[in-house]
Amino acid sequence: MDMKMEDQRATPRCQVQFRTTVSDPTQPDGTGLLLDLSRGGCRLESPFLFLPGLSLELQIYVPGLEWPLMIDGADVQWVSEQTAGLAFVRIREAEQQRLDEVLTARLAGKSEDGDTEQFEAAPFEFQELEQVLSKDPQLAINKGLSWFAQDREQFQFRGGSLLNRALPNCSPEFAAALADLVKAGGDMETDFSLALLQNYPGETSTYIVLKEIVSRFPHDDRKISGVRISIDSTGVVSGAFGLADAWQVKQESLRPWLIDERQAVKAFAEQHIAELDRMIAAERHRVEAERAMRNRSNDDTEPGAYRAKPF
Repeated sequence: MDMKMEDQRATPRCQVQFRTTVSDPTQPDGTGLLLDLSRGGCRLESPFLFLPGLSLELQIYVPGLEWPLMIDGADVQWVSEQTAGLAFVRIREAEQQRLDEVLTARLAGKSEDGDTEQFEAAPFEFQELEQVLSKDPQLAINKGLSWFAQDREQFQFRGGSLLNRALPNCSPEFAAALADLVKAGGDMETDFSLALLQNYPGETSTYIVLKEIVSRFPHDDRKISGVRISIDSTGVVSGAFGLADAWQVKQESLRPWLIDERQAVKAFAEQHIAELDRMIAAERHRVEAERAMRNRSNDDTEPGAYRAKPF
């Protein structure tokens, strides 16, 4: 079966054309055109400089919405010329609800212009394959590795999404098999494992694999960046300090790494715990600053509030 002929997603994918603003601290903001959208990610065309592993903020302008959809964290999974596949790893609860409403309307054919939206679902033969792979994690790994070797760029949204449906949770047995693959393999096996782990954001069962990657490739910036992305992915968060609180949970989950017998693993944990400290402090400061600004704005608009006259 030729996986290149299918464009699979873990969730239904809507074909759209939404103007989108792309933000990244390392370069000026850019604009682009969203070509498809799902609950877990999107495909974006833009002259913006995309690099695999880069984490971006998106503002998606959907016709009919008063303000754009805000995606706090969209990680670049693959790049082809000026088109990139992005996975949503950080999105606030209110924005997730708005995204779900947009998708529900589009999939039901209730778009603004009345056109019926098309989406791709897994064909019957793939559903049968899912059932087979779900019962044999080792077979799933072997099959997935062969798909990854055929097309690395599209794996996350093709073979990877099929494996995610077959194995929706990273069980300890599945994680142990992936760790053994990394330990015995090379670059391709490790890159395959990192790509596959993007399907399991926040699951601590993946740590056995991530620690093996850190131990084997402590100086490979690209792989270490992939490990950080896998650890930091929070999914939906709620509350003003939801993102900071989620990162604090991540921080605590890394503390057992500090007693690992492998020096590279301990060093990584020390560095990343300190990095999460800075991220948490910056996020709390941002929320407090926004809150203070809103309070000042409310005070200024209260009836009878004193306003200095201009000279």
